Amino acid sequence: MSILATVLRTTLVYLAQTGLCRLFGPCRPKPPDRPDYGAVYTSPDFTVEDFGRCQAGSYIRVYRPATPFLGDNGRPKAVIFLHGFVLGAPRIYEAHLVHLARQGYTVFFPNFQTGFCAFPPTGLMTVAALLDEVFGEGVPSQQRWLRNALASVTDAYARCGFGPGAAVDTYVYGHSLGGLFALSWPWYVTADGAPANLLPLQVVTADPIPSGTTPTLPGKLGKAWSRVQTDIDLQVTGTALTMPVAILHGDSDWIVPKSQWDTPFGWIATPHKRMVLSQTDLHGCPGLFANHEQATTDTSFFPPLLAALLLDGVGSEDDLDWRYLWFALDRVIRDGARADQLTFDMGVWSDGRPVRPILPYLPKA
Repeated sequence: MSILATVLRTTLVYLAQTGLCRLFGPCRPKPPDRPDYGAVYTSPDFTVEDFGRCQAGSYIRVYRPATPFLGDNGRPKAVIFLHGFVLGAPRIYEAHLVHLARQGYTVFFPNFQTGFCAFPPTGLMTVAALLDEVFGEGVPSQQRWLRNALASVTDAYARCGFGPGAAVDTYVYGHSLGGLFALSWPWYVTADGAPANLLPLQVVTADPIPSGTTPTLPGKLGKAWSRVQTDIDLQVTGTALTMPVAILHGDSDWIVPKSQWDTPFGWIATPHKRMVLSQTDLHGCPGLFANHEQATTDTSFFPPLLAALLLDGVGSEDDLDWRYLWFALDRVIRDGARADQLTFDMGVWSDGRPVRPILPYLPKA
């Protein structure tokens, strides 16, 4: 199926489901409720600090818990959270960032591109304005962007008392392009001589872009991506992935179809690696869409139709966050579970029907 046909089909499915729910939503089954996080929100209070300059690619937002979670080993926990292509405003992932901070983790969210650190005052943005903000001057480069993130995180670690030699347990999480950066992070930490405490104990990614392939982005976003130097090579950087790795993908993701990972998955050095798939479930209202934007919780800088057409999804906080993406990172950090050994219970619809389960994908059985 051509990309145009795929985009139109998935967008029409979204529109049909949305229309159906507007008409008959009260009569249809409801998805599982948000879990009660009271027991793990041990730091309901936290502060938010911003450092660096947005237009310089050095901006970073840090969420600092009032009561850090130390765990059994008495060490604070830090999460480096790497955003997707043109998705650098923290508000896009805010619900997840706050969820992590309230558990007592210090969260570092660098905007490695040169703009779009906040939604516009009107709440809406054109594609042209978005691209003007994030690209800045010169030829954009994946490697430059990752090094922007590494520099801003290194600086923010020192500001937060996690400077070189400080005892801290670091975890890296990345979505889309940020997923590729998360998988390449250990290599660049070592190659650039960054402090060793920036090396993650485990890496968790959501719908990451593999190197060596081109994500399917339509229209102006696709033309913009063609200008980016794709100079991060997972075949090289994957050699430094000696820690457990989880790739949490969506079966309906057309920007990065799951098959694009068949070869690059082998470049990840650790034997402790796994790729799994969530599934779209339209049994009730609202539906659950296992697409490229399942990791985002607010894409309202675009109208919903434009987000569906260009980003493969409309950001929302739902069961695919709570019991899949958030759950995975929670288990890895708080419980010390190995990323490649996670199991998932997606809950049930209000009529008792189970939500479609998480499927294994790689390595092949």
